Amino acid sequence: MKIAILGAGALGSVIGAELHTAGHEVVLLDLNEEHLNAIKANGLRVDWDDRTEHLKIPAMRPDEAPQMDLIILLTKTMHTDAALEGVAPLISGGACVLTLQNGLGNVERVRARVPDGQVLYGCTMTPGDLRGPGHVASHGLAYTPFDALDPDGPAARLAADLDGDQLSWTETAAAQVWQKAAFNCALNATALLGKGTVGALAEHIGADLAQDIAAEVLLVGAATGVTGDIHAVRKQIDFALREHIGHKPSMVQDVEAGRRTEIEALNGYVEREGEKRGMDVPMNRLLAALVRMRENQS
Repeated sequence: MKIAILGAGALGSVIGAELHTAGHEVVLLDLNEEHLNAIKANGLRVDWDDRTEHLKIPAMRPDEAPQMDLIILLTKTMHTDAALEGVAPLISGGACVLTLQNGLGNVERVRARVPDGQVLYGCTMTPGDLRGPGHVASHGLAYTPFDALDPDGPAARLAADLDGDQLSWTETAAAQVWQKAAFNCALNATALLGKGTVGALAEHIGADLAQDIAAEVLLVGAATGVTGDIHAVRKQIDFALREHIGHKPSMVQDVEAGRRTEIEALNGYVEREGEKRGMDVPMNRLLAALVRMRENQS
């Protein structure tokens, strides 16, 4: 399958590397010229837990991309419109779009620019760190569930071929998107405010508080009609606190790089959806407010 990674930063590059290794024809698309030039010159360096690889994967700007079967969207949520505008000819040519972006509300953003029959959505627990231009790292095991928005559209037919070791086609993808958001709401903002890695969270905050934050998120999800599995989220949090101790959550990486965070697609989204339904979410409301304050100080 011909797959473009749209937003080939830390996470996008790691997922692109996984799919390349699995035998797919992968192209990395990004606007970071330094990152692109390093990959073109030396290949993509990926530090896995047990090895380091240098992978020759084509890397280019989105407007240079050839026609693809699938575009995996991994930009920040606030860049969705601009990113999809940049590959509009590929979408018009029939490319399906799979959003694996962090946070909530991504499907609605994609549907504004992509026909429903070409939309897939999901999430990934793959950790990715950007070590430098053309150099990424990943830790521990990963799981990437996804589903097609329209069960009768071309994206659903493509999904059958995509289902495998790297991505898993499942009818529970919507619930797992909320579960991933609950996980991120619990760990991203807390790591940013504590200026630490996941290991530092394990030492100073622990699982109980993180799980309470996540439980608030799933209550709001249930009110929107999507019931997540709190037990699965608790296992994810426990696993991350045990196995991903060296990982810096994406929100920490964003602030260190001088970028805006995705707080409005995470704790901020939960805050707004809770307010619409008359639900109080004090922990997520507090975390959203503190991260906004931190961003305004940057």
